[in-house]
Amino acid sequence: MKDLAMENSVVHPDDQTETLRLSSNPDDISHLVCCRQMRWRSTFCGAQGDTINMAAETICTMCVEQAEAMWPGIWADPESFCPVDGQPCPDEQDIDLRIAWEASPPQA
Repeated sequence: MKDLAMENSVVHPDDQTETLRLSSNPDDISHLVCCRQMRWRSTFCGAQGDTINMAAETICTMCVEQAEAMWPGIWADPESFCPVDGQPCPDEQDIDLRIAWEASPPQA
């Protein structure tokens, strides 16, 4: 899994085949994905998703356990870094741009 995130740090526009839906439901259980992963459909726990929840308050317990298994102690560190490869997470602007790209219709 580490190699996948490192090899696919840049997403090519031709790779977008379907869009993700945006949601703002704080009552939904949200899942974790690696922000560098080429496809945001497979979560840490293995669930297949089609939604980005912008108001997430509750995270899937299995995703949290998987992140902890990949990088023990990840939740104790105040810095935000990836449990997949240990690199710092991109800043919020980069994540927002990726969300906008994932939620926009594919270019024809």
